[in-house]
Amino acid sequence: MEAKSYGLGSIKELVTVLKIHVIVLFDRGRILGSSSAINSMSWTRPSKSDIGGDILLRQSIVLSWERLGNGGWNWDRFNKHVQRVTPYTPLNLPEEEHVRRGTPAEARRLWDRKLGNGPIQITHPPLRLDVDTKLEQTYRNLSIPMAPTPLNDIVTVPVTEDPMTLQRSFAANAYWAPNSSRPNFRILTGALAHHLVSESINGELVVTGVEFSHKSVEDKTYVVNASKEVVLSAGALKMPQILELSGVGRPDILEKLKVPVKIPLAGVGENMFGVGLPSVQLKDEVPDETLDISQILGEAARHMDLLYITMCLTLVDFTPLCTFSDKAEEIIAGARKNIEAGIAPENIVDQYKIVLEAFENKVPWCETIGLPGFLSFPNPSQPGKKYYTIAAALNQLSSRGPIHTTSSDPKAHPDLDPHYFEEETDIKMLGEVVKFCRKVAQTEPFKDYLAGEINPRPSVNTDDEIAGTPLNHILTSHPNFLKNFVGLTFRYTLGSASMLPKEKNGVVETKLKVYGTKPLRVVDLSIVPLHLRCHS
Repeated sequence: MEAKSYGLGSIKELVTVLKIHVIVLFDRGRILGSSSAINSMSWTRPSKSDIGGDILLRQSIVLSWERLGNGGWNWDRFNKHVQRVTPYTPLNLPEEEHVRRGTPAEARRLWDRKLGNGPIQITHPPLRLDVDTKLEQTYRNLSIPMAPTPLNDIVTVPVTEDPMTLQRSFAANAYWAPNSSRPNFRILTGALAHHLVSESINGELVVTGVEFSHKSVEDKTYVVNASKEVVLSAGALKMPQILELSGVGRPDILEKLKVPVKIPLAGVGENMFGVGLPSVQLKDEVPDETLDISQILGEAARHMDLLYITMCLTLVDFTPLCTFSDKAEEIIAGARKNIEAGIAPENIVDQYKIVLEAFENKVPWCETIGLPGFLSFPNPSQPGKKYYTIAAALNQLSSRGPIHTTSSDPKAHPDLDPHYFEEETDIKMLGEVVKFCRKVAQTEPFKDYLAGEINPRPSVNTDDEIAGTPLNHILTSHPNFLKNFVGLTFRYTLGSASMLPKEKNGVVETKLKVYGTKPLRVVDLSIVPLHLRCHS
């Protein structure tokens, strides 16, 4: 499978004079099972604070979709439905294995029983690399405990794996396969949706079907008619294109496409955001088996593509910025100053305020991820060597960008620009997370386990070299690790058809119906107005 060929790319010229270009790849999940097939087999849920706005631990004001005008989207309802999706099966490990792993008693109590029910099987990996155990011990040596509740502090991540068969459990084999023989449940692979078939009735756009083509026949289109509703699940990267080619979106965009405006909606294709993953790359001669299979087999391109969608993520750390950075107060104060100065666009200022409050109340949105393998830039790996990656992530970026159709051809990819790292707060915060990754790598027992740093490289030391600022990046020509080598991928793209009030550039209302249409719903992550502290 050529996983990366299914993604989208954004080539952005940051500095014309210096001819600096950044290519960013966006994951799409164009496969049966969608993103559940490329999620590194990790299962992390958002916390109560991300959804419902309730007080959690030391947080007094926290992130909430409800506060943005989405009544009913709260923790109690969310948790109720999640319990119907996944049953957790605890590992039946001998006591000596718990001792080898050094699993604290409180962490064992957290995962000592069956939880939930549903078709997606989750458990913890039955095998664990020694290097992951060393990393967990290192976090504890840095005074970061095991999570007392999921997604605060160190988390040994459950994986979407059937504990009986040890096979990946995801949407295709959990939902579709058991029901594939039903006469009312058909999937047509190789099809491409062009646009919605609709008519205007009493001021509303009534959607009656979808026009599509199939790879088996060129230059021929078909229409599938809906008896009740049309439900779209094209993902945040393709949803705006389908809506715009159907006449739903910003009038100025539709006019350029020569598509008649049927429903003017300014939020279509706006508010797009994601998570960048810069990495600190460590070498070499890791005693464990790692995922550097491309080096072992000498088939780098093919196996890196496979690795890109099949690697298993097992150890993460969610930590407040103030836990490891003495610049936290300064960075947060700068973010508040920008909001008070009115720099943020009016339609998203409420989002910025909620995010700022969360950082001020020490919500653990900074994340580091242990990955056994080589997954970083710019310095390449060496054949025959083994590597370990500590990836840095900020689970809430201020940067927002557009994604819009530039061609009436549905086969053409849309044009997108995440505007990533144009917000100084994002750059500075993520720079601090990268520095923390380095600190972890230089702390026992982890530092005694690995030989040294490959990326960004030991000579990259100053704040400007690691992160810099928008102004410094434009005026200087020195390499800037974050901006030029953010991992060349953005994960978990969200928000391009946000569930918000229409006057705040919303596209869908709380029952997921597209404003001004019937019966049309959007049911993918393009509706998410603010990121969650989890892996979506």
